[in-house]
Amino acid sequence: MVQNILVINHSDSELSNINTLIVSEFNQLNIFTTNNLTNIFDQIINYSPDIILFDIDFPEKKILDTLKKVAESVKVPVIVSSQTNTVTEIFESGAILFLQKPYSITSLTAAIKTSIKFIDTYKSLELTQKEIEIKNKHIEWQHDNVLKQRDIITQKNNEIMADIRYASRIQQAILPDISKVEEMANHYFLLHLPRSYVSGDFYWISKSKEKIIIAVGDCTGHGVSGALMHMLGTVYLNDIIASESFEKASDILEQLREKIMHLLNQRGKMGETQDGLDIALCIIDCNSKKLQFAGANNPIYIIRNNELIEYKGDRMPVGIHINFNKPFNNQDINLQPDDKIYLFSDGYADQFGGENGKKFRYKHFQELLLKINHLTMYQQKEILEKRFIEWRGSLDQIDDVLVFGLKIK
Repeated sequence: MVQNILVINHSDSELSNINTLIVSEFNQLNIFTTNNLTNIFDQIINYSPDIILFDIDFPEKKILDTLKKVAESVKVPVIVSSQTNTVTEIFESGAILFLQKPYSITSLTAAIKTSIKFIDTYKSLELTQKEIEIKNKHIEWQHDNVLKQRDIITQKNNEIMADIRYASRIQQAILPDISKVEEMANHYFLLHLPRSYVSGDFYWISKSKEKIIIAVGDCTGHGVSGALMHMLGTVYLNDIIASESFEKASDILEQLREKIMHLLNQRGKMGETQDGLDIALCIIDCNSKKLQFAGANNPIYIIRNNELIEYKGDRMPVGIHINFNKPFNNQDINLQPDDKIYLFSDGYADQFGGENGKKFRYKHFQELLLKINHLTMYQQKEILEKRFIEWRGSLDQIDDVLVFGLKIK
């Protein structure tokens, strides 16, 4: 018996991957997909799904309320996937199965097969009653949606901005505690200027044994798309450190690349998603005054005795690339007292401005750091921010900006 499955997911790439899997594994399923919750009940009416696969990692507020309404209305198996671990709330909202992301193909296949068996049993017992209930619910949805159209149109922009602000609060919540830097640095500063409410640039700090690990990442895109990749990178970095499955900074980047490529189903084929991130990552041992550095497109600067030393990263991102089979290089650096270390994204140097509307450029960025490196870290941040605003002038900020500076004890 042919049945319908509706896949609800905000990510087009995930929709495409799931669609491919279902087509290859289930020839008895008609597949419908949507990345839009605005008219979800109309879509359910049109598609009449027997199974709903609902990824609740939408940026909208009260997504569990939406899940509950969908589950109560359709009375069909609802499989929920999410990066969150609020399992109790998800099941209370109507899910019959839950897939913790990232999940395996085997887990998804098993969940769909379980739902199909559930449908066959349920329909054989209560087919007539279920059809009547669905028709009644469809009438109610149509009535409700007609009444809500005017409000949806007039409030759309406000709701979008509210969702983005909420996403910003979530992103801020997962950023690490900056005070961890105080364990190994006399002074530091963090200049973070997102282009919009949420950012694709992020900083990450962790401690492993007696070593501090610091990274500055620049994700594909900016805004909501960049923020989602930031959250993904943060989760995987935390997993790698917790597993203690690394010895060098380059090991961390290679494991991060493997995890991101696996999740995004990146195999180097034409037309697949190119999402990933550039990153500068260092491991600092303050006892031995040694630093390990590995970079994906991004370098690290060290200013010593008023001389700027640049350690370049590899010319490839963390993600799919022509060189994705090549290992990242690990650079060992002996630190000296009063060394100043700078990690950054490309947003500062790439900003257009000045009298001729040209890019600031890395050469001017280096010159500015050399000019101000003798000042306190707080003063350096103030000058960098003021110079950036003056350079940009009336032009729009084109990208997220992040500069992380610290002085070794």
